[in-house]
Amino acid sequence: MYFCINCLALKEEETRLRLNRLLSEKVSEEFLVWFPKKEVKEKRQGQYETVERPMFSNYLFIYWDGQFEVDFPFIDVRRIPTIVRILRYDDGTYNLKGKDREFAKWIHMHNGFIRQSKVVYKEGQRIRICDGPLKGFDGNVIKVDKHHKRIVLRFELGGSFSDVSFTVDFLDSATAGANAPKPS
Repeated sequence: MYFCINCLALKEEETRLRLNRLLSEKVSEEFLVWFPKKEVKEKRQGQYETVERPMFSNYLFIYWDGQFEVDFPFIDVRRIPTIVRILRYDDGTYNLKGKDREFAKWIHMHNGFIRQSKVVYKEGQRIRICDGPLKGFDGNVIKVDKHHKRIVLRFELGGSFSDVSFTVDFLDSATAGANAPKPS
């Protein structure tokens, strides 16, 4: 099961550590708490430097290997003072569903850290993400900034949309063709 926690700004790491301690004491099943981050290239003193930045400020994700949602210690989790709320659906359940679940699984598959992807783009044409963790998200692209080597993707989480900027490596069509898998 996957859950999404909304916490206070700039308290994500503190909240993650508190959740880890609490869940270590309260659940016997496997769990993982992560604060999703992304790899970003930033220009500092004329040089590009690779740094980690939050993917979504104020949001943590929990993977829990339990069988029944009612067995998860929601009451204890809500008592952590830096937690604002646990995302909940209209039917009263917390376990992420549909696109929200797929998104959480995607972040989990990449260990909570999204590295740069390789992109092919020509002005006036559809963008193609040909390699990296963003592959398959071509349809979510809402902005392309070749100058700063970034694309903006739109994600839906809990019924609301968030636009997230990612650093990418732009390739020309010839390079992308050379990187394409060869038929066997």
